[in-house]
Amino acid sequence: MPTFTLIPVIAVFAVIYLVIAIVLERLRRLNPKSLQSGGSPMARPKASAAQQLNAAQLAIANSLGDAEIKAVVAQYGYTTAKLNKGKQLYDAALAAVNAQKSGKGSQKDTTAQLKTAEKDARDAYQALAKVARATLSKADQATLGLGKEPRTTAGFIQAAYTLFDNAGSVALADFGYDADRIAAERAKIEAFDQANQTQESAKGSAQQATQDQDAALAVMSDWVAQYVKIAKVALRGKKQLLEKISVQPTTRVAAARNAASPASSQHLWRA
Repeated sequence: MPTFTLIPVIAVFAVIYLVIAIVLERLRRLNPKSLQSGGSPMARPKASAAQQLNAAQLAIANSLGDAEIKAVVAQYGYTTAKLNKGKQLYDAALAAVNAQKSGKGSQKDTTAQLKTAEKDARDAYQALAKVARATLSKADQATLGLGKEPRTTAGFIQAAYTLFDNAGSVALADFGYDADRIAAERAKIEAFDQANQTQESAKGSAQQATQDQDAALAVMSDWVAQYVKIAKVALRGKKQLLEKISVQPTTRVAAARNAASPASSQHLWRA
């Protein structure tokens, strides 16, 4: 290949290389530590509730359970009483996390019950509506409020109540819908109505429980973050004691162990 034909190719590669170099330099300036470690310039993911609880438990429980740590950090304002305040924040956060889990479970249960109740209610509505359309005049159908079946929950419940509440005033007894049958089928609408209210209440409770959990975890984590900063000053030069209370494990092995067993130090709550 003639030399002059390679010149454009070389120029293109040179431009591409230059563009890549510029982009990398800008990324390095945005987050130099991330690029130096081979990672992406993105923020670290937020720690899970279990990880936050485990970190707090390690820091507080190991401080309360170690006489030397307690004596040293007390000189920096973290007396036993203050450490117990941290434990109270941990207990509150743990209770909030458990309440949130319970609320989510209740919401899931009520949602399942709602789906079953809705299926029964719509089946009852559709059966009566079909019989009415097949046997009644347009005027009587209007009395029952028959039209296109509403798809929304609120719209359907209202239409179903109208249908069953007026069914006794038209000639449907000869087609299986006497007073007892109408009452029994209407009860399915009531059950759906009640299940919907229960599910909405459970949804609201679950949302509130999540907000309470997030707030309790934030207060606890802020307390722990400040304590660990002070403890690192108090325990400087005491590597083993620092590792004992550190929120961040110092080795990958320790990190894996703590992540796999968030409740592994329950026995440490011995002040």
